[in-house]
Amino acid sequence: MNHFSRHVTAFWLRNFLIVGQIVVWFTTRNIWNIIYPSSVLTLSGMYFLINILFWLTRKNSNDWIFFFQLLIDIVELSLFFYLTGGSSNPFTWFLLIPIIFSATTLRSKHTWLLTLSAVISYTLLIKFFQPVSMEASMHHNHHQTSFSQHLIGMWLGFIVIALLLSWVIIGLVNNIRRKDSQLMQASLNQAKNDKILALATLATGSAHELGTPLATINIIIKEMLKNPQLVDFHKQLQIVESQVYRCKDSLTQITASTGTTQAIKGKKLTVGKFIEKVLNSIHPPESVQLETKVCEFTNQQQMISDKTLVQALVNIINNSFQAESTKVVLKSEISSDELNFIITDNGKGLDEEFGKPIDSDKEFGMGLGLFLAHATIQRFSGSINVKDVDSSGTQIVISLPILQT
Repeated sequence: MNHFSRHVTAFWLRNFLIVGQIVVWFTTRNIWNIIYPSSVLTLSGMYFLINILFWLTRKNSNDWIFFFQLLIDIVELSLFFYLTGGSSNPFTWFLLIPIIFSATTLRSKHTWLLTLSAVISYTLLIKFFQPVSMEASMHHNHHQTSFSQHLIGMWLGFIVIALLLSWVIIGLVNNIRRKDSQLMQASLNQAKNDKILALATLATGSAHELGTPLATINIIIKEMLKNPQLVDFHKQLQIVESQVYRCKDSLTQITASTGTTQAIKGKKLTVGKFIEKVLNSIHPPESVQLETKVCEFTNQQQMISDKTLVQALVNIINNSFQAESTKVVLKSEISSDELNFIITDNGKGLDEEFGKPIDSDKEFGMGLGLFLAHATIQRFSGSINVKDVDSSGTQIVISLPILQT
């Protein structure tokens, strides 16, 4: 249980005890003619003010301060029982509440100190207490009714303690489950980050290794372009040369961005500039018709982006191109705090394993690009939703946060 949760629980528990003390004072007087001193109400009022003070200072609290707050709870309960019959009061079980609360929120040394304090208080209440006064008309049957009243009080005390125990323990168990879920998610994120780091390292090494053969191919193409006997093939050679330059640019981006803090943190960029970068990075094949619908935006709308985020969107769009599609529609929309890219294709669609680290089923084994794209978008607090996953195509909605100005 975190600091805030335990203060919230303690605040409402104290309010419950305060209300309970006031109810006991009124009901015993009106039902059983047992008269408790008016100082009980004064004590409850002071306890209420102390509870408000604890709540207002909760942000500056630590384990020892919270321990002293629980110790004050024991002192207040002991004073209440001192004024209402001492150890014969059937609600003395309430001294267990601070102990239970300490056991579930504080260290063992705090709990043992509170346990010792509660035992000392209960022991003193056996000898030191204010006798309960009753109206004169009730003295003749006092002995006949006192035991019955004690049993009723113990019954009520048992019910209240059982309910409080259930509330505290259920809250503790739920908190443990929530922590376990958070730890599991953190472990999964760490495993994903390790995989991404390994892939980034592999990509950097591959980029350096591919630089040499690309340079060799480029030299050979230039020599072939100079050869007059190959004039008829100049157009094809120029296409190959442009593709070589494109590969070199991509490898340069990989080596420049991998391992830099800027690639992790990103930088501010206007929404319009980001959309422009995405559109300029898309190269649809001739067999696919690309239709773009760009939303209206202002220069004040900004977001956090870098090259990896742009490439992540491009990878997902390229996947639509490669999904046996004949038409892909790319639409951008802006809500109050999000930029949405809606990618719709009429291809074979994606399966439910989209974005998970699975083996690629593509011809050239590049399916890991989708996994990396999914991880990159999540790193920028974005989300991906796959809609209408069926044989008639796929609609993917990519949502990215817009900075609030």
